[in-house]
Amino acid sequence: MNTMALPALANINFLSPEELAPPAGVPTGVSTFDDFLLWRGVPKGDLTLFQGSPGTGATSLWIQLTQKAHEQDKWVAWVNSGQNLFPTHLASKKINLKKLLVVKEPSEQEQLFWILQEMITSSLFEVIGCQLKEMFLKNHQLQKLKKLCRFHKVALVFVCQRASKFINPLFSLIIQFQRDFVTVQRALHRPTPFHIAGSTLYANFMPQLKNHANKLLG
Repeated sequence: MNTMALPALANINFLSPEELAPPAGVPTGVSTFDDFLLWRGVPKGDLTLFQGSPGTGATSLWIQLTQKAHEQDKWVAWVNSGQNLFPTHLASKKINLKKLLVVKEPSEQEQLFWILQEMITSSLFEVIGCQLKEMFLKNHQLQKLKKLCRFHKVALVFVCQRASKFINPLFSLIIQFQRDFVTVQRALHRPTPFHIAGSTLYANFMPQLKNHANKLLG
């Protein structure tokens, strides 16, 4: 019986240690997120969505993400939609302004889609952030961007001010930011929703929170 089974065993393709390793990610620098997510951060080669109104922490987490990428001497891009990223504040967060490209968001949807494609296919950027007042890209455009990100191993992060209850499966990671807590709405390979108390999260990446980590200082 065992002798007859040997030829069958010889045809089995065993996985290498590299193939068993978790998928690549870019760390956020916030241990609560990085310990929970399989990528140990936001996924490379995929789409991520941060949802939250101004002041809830979505842009702050993206700045943390940029800081971690710059520690690895990687380039980062940011497509701006009215959110002023002040150089002095970025420099205080150890952001390398020489490796940060900031582009003003165009008024036309097709122009934004073209800009994102060009950025991804340049293979220059480790992370591309894109702030939107609302998510107006269509699914077929997101599918194209997702395919390009996978080929060029780029982490594309949308920061959208208007939260949606619809969980779009094209995003491998969706995080919703609110005043007192943060919810991971979708994360491949992990049980969701996953709630994080503000006192746990804000203490890590919002410097304006001091004595009481869950209360914003006026």
